[in-house]
Amino acid sequence: MRISICLLSIMVAVNCQSQILTNENPQYSFETESRIKRITENLIVGDQFLNSYKKATLEERLAFYKIPGISIAVIDNGEINWARGFGYKDVGTKEPVTQNTLFQAASISKVLTAIAFMKLKENQEIDLDIDVNSYLKSWKIPSNNGWQPSVKLRELLSHTAGMTVSGFGGYSIDKKRPTTIQILNGENPANSLPIKVNIFPGLHARYSGGGFVVAQLILEDKFKHSFDFIMDSLVLSPLNLKSSTFEQPPSGVKEKLTATGYVLDYQPVNGKYDIHPEMAAAGLWTTPLELARIIIEIQNAVKGKSDYISAESANEMLTKQNTDATGIGLGFWFYQDSGGDSLLFTHAGGNDGFQSVFFGYKSLGKGVIVMINSSNDYELMYEVIRSVASEYNWPDKFNNEIKKHEIKNEVLDAYSGKYTFDQDGDIIIKNDNGRLSLQMPSQTPVCLIAESDNQFYSDQLNIKVIFSYSGNKVENLTIQQEGANSISARKTEDKLLE
Repeated sequence: MRISICLLSIMVAVNCQSQILTNENPQYSFETESRIKRITENLIVGDQFLNSYKKATLEERLAFYKIPGISIAVIDNGEINWARGFGYKDVGTKEPVTQNTLFQAASISKVLTAIAFMKLKENQEIDLDIDVNSYLKSWKIPSNNGWQPSVKLRELLSHTAGMTVSGFGGYSIDKKRPTTIQILNGENPANSLPIKVNIFPGLHARYSGGGFVVAQLILEDKFKHSFDFIMDSLVLSPLNLKSSTFEQPPSGVKEKLTATGYVLDYQPVNGKYDIHPEMAAAGLWTTPLELARIIIEIQNAVKGKSDYISAESANEMLTKQNTDATGIGLGFWFYQDSGGDSLLFTHAGGNDGFQSVFFGYKSLGKGVIVMINSSNDYELMYEVIRSVASEYNWPDKFNNEIKKHEIKNEVLDAYSGKYTFDQDGDIIIKNDNGRLSLQMPSQTPVCLIAESDNQFYSDQLNIKVIFSYSGNKVENLTIQQEGANSISARKTEDKLLE
């Protein structure tokens, strides 16, 4: 059965007329209110290297980061457990953030774009695995000096098409905005570079908002309507997402619900927020409450319990598409090495004045969505997520707290000495009364703290030092910086004399 935009447009019109959107926070049961209180009064705050954690209140952290407002929704047992806003949607008017306050979802828009294409695939109106130039009418993916790349829609939706332009800066509300084709060509008034293929498609995952603008044009060419209208028809209206919109800017009652975006020290974005004509990549306005409904729809679909999207489509979206190490599905990303029932799918977004992130378990009926109206540090969102994960007993806790390990002094002595990592560089390890230190050339020493007999971390740098043996003798050390191996050095001299 083919999807009819005309018929669905009637549905959209009826829903728009009948929707009732209120700007207020609901009250929940005593048990749920107690959980909200425990979460918001016990955020799990990491140090700058995320080696140790302390507790703080949401109010304290909003003030610390100078973030005006935050909105949160939590999924448990396959249902929305609660949704609530905190702080201000607008600092000047002191209007509060509520569960219905609209935020820019930025790159989370890509998830809904991917869902739209999966619906078209289900109805045999689109094929993910043929050259997209066969769908494009008003513009074609350009050739490179006579070489014509072949790009598949599957590659566009999984960031493997080899396309350029990672993200977009947006446009002030009073500025002229480019058409989709002008964005693709990088033509005035577009403020981004031309979108093209500059590496082989299908071989490497590289984030590309530009690829989703190509996907946007595919829908616009196919249906001869604006992208926001198409998304209303294919996704928002069928899922009864009455608050959400891709309209640039939102109009009517939805405009009144929009939060003001802020940068730096409570400085509002010029004109309240930027406009994003790159709608498929960054144009969604929504709430955590409505994003929660999308996550639940996917979770239900995986089990064959969705009336909207098939189990086949949902599972395909949650299947790794790329050939390298990065975990990317169709529209979704995957958290670390999670898999099976504990597969944790995610996406984040950031436009000037707004940031957002969500996590959802494929089969456990759990999830969380957090949105803020600020470009300041995104770490607040993860402080909330850690608290939610702890309260709801998630398999993933989003912290790597390191416990100090007691270690014998003679072991520390065995590590002391000189380690050589190139012709001109030596690393000095010293044991000073049971406290190990590491000194790089031309640097003052860094203190090392044991987390096991042969692994150490620092509370002064984001490093890990690992000593290895050959038989009973310490042979070398490896320094990891930000989780990646950076230096390997061979021990050339034992414990140094003072």
